[in-house]
Amino acid sequence: MMNKEACITGGCQCGTIRYRVMSAPIVVYLCHCSDCQRQTSSAFGMSVWFDRQSFSLQTGKLSFWSAITDRGNSKLCAFCPNCGSRIYHAADHQSEIISVKGGSLDEAKNLNPVAHIWCKSAQAWAKAAVFDAAGMRCYQAEPDSFKQIVELYNARKRDNESKCDPPQVHQDKP
Repeated sequence: MMNKEACITGGCQCGTIRYRVMSAPIVVYLCHCSDCQRQTSSAFGMSVWFDRQSFSLQTGKLSFWSAITDRGNSKLCAFCPNCGSRIYHAADHQSEIISVKGGSLDEAKNLNPVAHIWCKSAQAWAKAAVFDAAGMRCYQAEPDSFKQIVELYNARKRDNESKCDPPQVHQDKP
């Protein structure tokens, strides 16, 4: 049985697409490539990796298009056909891992990114304001392997799980 924390929900901006993910993220990072900047109409995008088998569409039907990345790889883009909100990226329809777009999650405030990628494409203000965050790695482009980023994310999860909240002291009112 899956615990409540492992059920993550999200959807598109217009509400046509709703999805559920029944696993914890594999890794969370921020991408500053020009495609993520255009896709989000912002300075960067948040990528949240999940095992594809844990993702299930609850309502709506996704549309797809493919693009070639700056590294020359194919990228499948899943989006809402009504509002155009990007839901996830994958290498193809058979990929075991999907990169859910952080802006499509219902609750993203507790996600803890561990790295920035495509820093060489980042907005100048982001380089000064964002890249100094404690514990964040910065890669000038897409790393050859995400293994180190996943390991850093897992280490941070273990550290957070080992921390305990102080006991609550309850006092009786007179």
